[in-house]
Amino acid sequence: MRKDNNIDEIYGELQLSDDSKWYAVHTKSRHEKQIARKCKDYNISYYLPLKKSVRHYEHRVITFQKPLFSGYIFCKCDENKKQNLYKTGRICKFLEPTDQTQLVNELQQIYGIIEKDAEILPHNFLQRGKKVKVINGPFADFEGKISHRKGEYKLVLNIELIRQAIAVEIDSKNVVPI
Repeated sequence: MRKDNNIDEIYGELQLSDDSKWYAVHTKSRHEKQIARKCKDYNISYYLPLKKSVRHYEHRVITFQKPLFSGYIFCKCDENKKQNLYKTGRICKFLEPTDQTQLVNELQQIYGIIEKDAEILPHNFLQRGKKVKVINGPFADFEGKISHRKGEYKLVLNIELIRQAIAVEIDSKNVVPI
């Protein structure tokens, strides 16, 4: 019997609120989707960025969704709901950001890039780099750091709390420093 692995990428609003806080939840290995299901069961808003993955086998091709940031899901909850999630036995720890607004802005940027259905590239977290804003093209109004290597320019979107990043290729003429 195969279980259904389809899961919503987002449940609830990717917004700030007064009664709950956003957390990066570090899960046990390959438990991100199970935590997302539990969040939905407990009516906890979550964001689990997903990417399409393709596996080629002898006589078939399988396409599925896997977490963009392995081992992490982002949840908005209060202390009681946090305890409910801990009881699942699938969580290593909750990481609380020092700046809720920054985390939500970073998550909204990631969500926006994924919605554009662009090719998302894994990228090292950029500590340094020129902060830019995209002014033209499909990524207009997105902000991040610019990475330049071998004639290719990438807009890098960091998530400070988990020290991970993604990138998309861009035209250098479409960005301005901020």
